[in-house]
Amino acid sequence: MKLTFKKGRALAAAAMVGAAALVLTACSAATPAADTASGLESGLGSRAENRSAYFFTYYDPTGDAFWAQIQAGAEDAAALTNLDMTYQTAKGDSATMVDLVQASIAKKPAMIFMPFNEGEAWVDVACQAHDAGIPVIAFNVPAPESAGDCVLAFVGQDFFAVGEIIGQAALAQGLVKAGDTVQITAEEPDQPYALQRGGGVKKVLEAAGVNVLPESEWLRTGGDDAPALDALTSWIVANPNVNLIVPVGGTPHRNLPAALEAAGNTTMKVIGFDTSPQVVQGLKDGVLTATADQQGYIQGFQSVMQGALYLDFGFSPANINSGGNGLITADNVANIEAEDLQGIRY
Repeated sequence: MKLTFKKGRALAAAAMVGAAALVLTACSAATPAADTASGLESGLGSRAENRSAYFFTYYDPTGDAFWAQIQAGAEDAAALTNLDMTYQTAKGDSATMVDLVQASIAKKPAMIFMPFNEGEAWVDVACQAHDAGIPVIAFNVPAPESAGDCVLAFVGQDFFAVGEIIGQAALAQGLVKAGDTVQITAEEPDQPYALQRGGGVKKVLEAAGVNVLPESEWLRTGGDDAPALDALTSWIVANPNVNLIVPVGGTPHRNLPAALEAAGNTTMKVIGFDTSPQVVQGLKDGVLTATADQQGYIQGFQSVMQGALYLDFGFSPANINSGGNGLITADNVANIEAEDLQGIRY
């Protein structure tokens, strides 16, 4: 198997193989990282006979930069560990995700990787996979507690904790003060990621006397850019006196610079989550204040790498916090534009 990566992805993938360091120490120094379909000398990439797996994304990676990061990480890890991966997307539809996972169970794969954007709605199908003897690893959005042992591990951001960090940053940087009003916006405000991120923000700001609009009024943008831009622009025009808007999803965040410009609003502040070319430019231009990058590439890469280690060696997958404690601002945004990071951040 010949592997071809972009320069940045190759460097990043090689660095993160450190997650499998215990295995790789068994390899000969002369053996390339992954040069044949037979796997490494340690057995990583070859010991398990069944090497088929399914990797499901909620939004379509071909049209969403963030989900493209996640799938890029999964693709690199699958190539390094010789997994025969099938990639499918629900394209933002909850019922489609259930149908896709159920169809994959009938194929008897060795592993399933899936997010839990719709929470409880997907627990039953994950447990169907578990009952069929197919291990499930979650990424991006954790499975609800009701999933129990049906899901082995989770790779993603601690949403509520990072929400608190964003709230603290908003206060520390003087973006809001007691008596000010804050709006929270998300692709789907009632999904777990939005409620947890927004909940962390709300807890901190309300304790400081800031008025955060209730969950029932959080702005929904959906996952597609065009309607998101329209929704944001219309809302900003109708609510010019709101002091701060906190996008808890990548879609509203990347569309806010254009929405503010279209609305002619130069006073509303923004601090939020996730990274994209538009967010990076917005930070450089001073239109956006900071972002908590959940490092989608790591979510895909580490999920699949742990799955391969489990299949080949029985190593127990672990929960991994994929980042966000350190915020990206205008002061450090150049760090993620370095040549060796292009293609994995966004």
